[in-house]
Amino acid sequence: MSAAEAFEATTKWGAAYNKDPKNARNALGYAASLRALGNNQRAAEVLQTAYLANPNDGQLAAELGRAALETGQVGLAGKALKTAEDKGIEDWKTLSAQGTLAAKAGDHAKAQKYFQAALKKKPDSSSVINNLALSYALDGKAKQAEKLLRTAADNGHDDKRLRQNLALVLGVQGKYDEAREVAAVDVGESQAKKSMAYLKNMLSNSTAVASAEPQTPSRDDGDWSPFGPSVASAPAAPVVTAAAKPQTRQVPIVRMVRPVDEIVSEPPKVAQATPVTPGMSTFAKSSPATAR
Repeated sequence: MSAAEAFEATTKWGAAYNKDPKNARNALGYAASLRALGNNQRAAEVLQTAYLANPNDGQLAAELGRAALETGQVGLAGKALKTAEDKGIEDWKTLSAQGTLAAKAGDHAKAQKYFQAALKKKPDSSSVINNLALSYALDGKAKQAEKLLRTAADNGHDDKRLRQNLALVLGVQGKYDEAREVAAVDVGESQAKKSMAYLKNMLSNSTAVASAEPQTPSRDDGDWSPFGPSVASAPAAPVVTAAAKPQTRQVPIVRMVRPVDEIVSEPPKVAQATPVTPGMSTFAKSSPATAR
């Protein structure tokens, strides 16, 4: 869907939603179109309003949980996803969100169960493969992460995120030359060498290899790299290496990514409704939307 099409869908769904904001279908449609434009915060607000009026709607709970997770509202996400699970919502995107929530809490055994369940329902999902591999890596299972990422590449996944995470996983295992070759596919030989030098130095001087951080999804993942400087945040479960003393240097970014959303069917026509122009969120080029 082009930006113009997403904007048109948002206008139509916005009119329907404004007429009846408690209607679950209107809220789901409006939120999906808002997220297509990158306006995740407004989407979460729309879903929360409708969910308060429909607390037993499992689908609303699932979508609210995902939207809340994307906007950093972890507590709300946890409650909403728990409701969705209790209501039997088990689509792959909801399972993936539950896995991400568990990974953020450092419970990688639980996270991996959710990601594996999501992957059974959607075996070709790059976002789930990516996040499961990251969970393995953060859980000290670099070899399993490598195997999963290599299998994805062998199966035709031409995805920059997967390659860059494979490079990081290889580097963590000390396979620097191979990691540099993989990284160079997307960032160039010079940058790949710098990344490997940085990783070698970090691994020799720190106990923390990577931290799982949420990200703002982008419509363009052109310059995404796991080796950029991390933003300040509460550390997640680290991958531990046999290293010297901890340092305060920042570590490579390892990011969870979200599945790509699709706009649902047309909203009901609203007579003489005033079109709503949604607020637009501007994203800097960063990490991809998918898995975001």
